[in-house]
Amino acid sequence: MNGPGPTAAPARRRWLWALLALLVVAWIAGVVILAVRIDRHIRAGIAAVSTAQANTDAITISNPNAPDLLAPVSADFGAARRDLDNPLLWPARWLPVAGRQIRAVRNLAAAAEQVGSIGQTAIDQARAALRAPHATGPQRVAAISALASAASTADARLSKVSLGSRTALVGFVRRHYDDFATRLAKVRAGVHKGAVAAKQTATLFRGPSHLLLLAANNAEMRDGSGMFLSATQVDVVDGKVTIGTVSDTADLALPQSPVPLAAGYSAVWHPYLANEEWRNLGMSARFDETAAMAAAMWKAKTGQVVSGVMAIDIAGLQTLLVGTGPVEAAGTTVTPQNVTQLLMHDQYVGLTGDASDASRRDQLGRIADSVVQAVQRGGFDTAAVAKQMPATVGGRHLLLWSADPTTEAAWQAAGVGGVLAGDTLLAAVQNVGVNKLDQFLTVSTAVRVDPGSSTGVSATFSLVNHTPPGEPGYIAGIGTAHVPPDTYLALVTLTMPGSAGDVLVDGKPLANNAGFDGPTRVVAVLRPVAPGANVRVTVTFTLPWPHGRLQVESAARLPSATVSLATPSGSVTGAADDTRPAVAW
Repeated sequence: MNGPGPTAAPARRRWLWALLALLVVAWIAGVVILAVRIDRHIRAGIAAVSTAQANTDAITISNPNAPDLLAPVSADFGAARRDLDNPLLWPARWLPVAGRQIRAVRNLAAAAEQVGSIGQTAIDQARAALRAPHATGPQRVAAISALASAASTADARLSKVSLGSRTALVGFVRRHYDDFATRLAKVRAGVHKGAVAAKQTATLFRGPSHLLLLAANNAEMRDGSGMFLSATQVDVVDGKVTIGTVSDTADLALPQSPVPLAAGYSAVWHPYLANEEWRNLGMSARFDETAAMAAAMWKAKTGQVVSGVMAIDIAGLQTLLVGTGPVEAAGTTVTPQNVTQLLMHDQYVGLTGDASDASRRDQLGRIADSVVQAVQRGGFDTAAVAKQMPATVGGRHLLLWSADPTTEAAWQAAGVGGVLAGDTLLAAVQNVGVNKLDQFLTVSTAVRVDPGSSTGVSATFSLVNHTPPGEPGYIAGIGTAHVPPDTYLALVTLTMPGSAGDVLVDGKPLANNAGFDGPTRVVAVLRPVAPGANVRVTVTFTLPWPHGRLQVESAARLPSATVSLATPSGSVTGAADDTRPAVAW
């Protein structure tokens, strides 16, 4: 019987080894090709994310003809995820080290694909809501409710996006993981705030809602807000807004007020009797305290019960005018371009400065009335307003409070509640000179953090008075023994964490007002700033820990104050306080 020769078995083995080597080479080649494709898809996805972040705003969201900027994000990362799921990579996915990196990249690509898809769906739903008619009250309620539903759905879906484990990731994979996690956290926080705000706004417009509207003028500043110079009641039922008679807060005084001072007002600002004098509301930057007092004072003065309080200043009104377009009010055409100059300066030209002047009436409340009427007539550019709203809210130019704990919690979560936290740092300059000179005062604050076993913090205010000669007496001040005309009498106020100790002003334990207000501690000192002068005030304090964080809250000034933050490591952030810079160490 014939069989294979003595050389057949080695030849077969050589053939099998050659075939195996060929398969290994083919597998390696396939993996390399996949790796190149995956790298290309991921790079394209990252570029698409950058493009979307740079170009996606309320305007593009509302424009049905705008490109779908998030579609490439889903497409590119989806392609990378499918390549990472290719069976050719299955063997590599179980390697001890490399396999973990491959699985991590696959999870990141899948998460990015999900986020892009969620975002595009939300944009499509928002566009549909914004295209729907909203000229009437019920239509406005329906449109806002649809926006709230889209945001809430996106919020819920984003909460379920998983990045997988970070354990044992190396090099660039770990860096990309951390970068993605940071971006995702910001997106989640922003969408959550938007969802909460939209839901509560829909509830507010559905009504019935009864609000006290406080109009604040930034030409005469308080702590984190302008001075409240006008007040009125606003009623909202089924999307229809009715604004009552606008009153000058000077006419709403409550001598021997039955309303008790809130804790912070009693502890720090008692001499200003804010429960009697509406123009001294806002001495505390805690709007939750201020608004609750204002609601009680309104009831004591008018007998009317309100369920919430809204405060809006000139910058907030300017944002609304972007939506309505020009309105006729106070005998002039008011636009986003001229409203600041009108309300901070021009409305006071021709007044004598005499408090008994019959023409003395702040026009901000009347312009707010005209804006509300314009909204009622329809044609409101929601997208244009939405684009500016984050800066408006971050700058404390629009504040909301509710007597209902659930609604109040929602306003706080949306960032519009004006509350202060235990890591707050708010550098404010309050005007107690009975003039309108804030428009001419440049304010900057340099904050330095020096960690150790405890942490030393210094905040140096720089106040420069640029008041030009010849300003009317109502702006420049009529002059007193203590405050000459054109002189800014500054109550330099620093709100800091309640745990702060060793508080000194210019190296001394002296202050005109000081104490604890909720989770914060406050110190304030009077300083006159003559025309052309540059006055500096340094407040120092210590925090009882070596590590921490300070979150700057806006002083709501116009123009914005600037804040610089520095640590010994050299990291410095300089920004307008409206951007809410923070420092961690």
